[in-house]
Amino acid sequence: MFSAAMSRASAVFGVGFSFVIMTISGLLLIIAPRGSTANRLDWHMLGLTRSGWEAVHLATSSAFILFGVWHTVLHWKIIKGFALGTPMHPSGHRREGYAVFVIVLVLLLSAILNFPPASWLVEINEYFKKEYWLLAG
Repeated sequence: MFSAAMSRASAVFGVGFSFVIMTISGLLLIIAPRGSTANRLDWHMLGLTRSGWEAVHLATSSAFILFGVWHTVLHWKIIKGFALGTPMHPSGHRREGYAVFVIVLVLLLSAILNFPPASWLVEINEYFKKEYWLLAG
């Protein structure tokens, strides 16, 4: 069946490929008009309607999560070494872990509290949904 190396490579490629498509579909959904406006304008991008891009985004997001879990399970020993350290690198990569944790926490709080930078993304999305496509249509 799968060797360990094939399994690891498959997990990495699965995370990578699903991430790329998920990113593209997410960016297109940010600029896409609302559902009713998209239907009225018969909006298509790269051959798909808004609902088509929503389906692509949902499917690839689900794949990304599954491949991410698979990747984490396969690389748990390495991840644990990064977090807790190893005999050769007793401090591991805690500094990097804390820094990324703080960045993610700030982004999470900015989304919950509607502060920048998350609020900027919401404003961009709202502009395209409510104003850009109404002017274009």
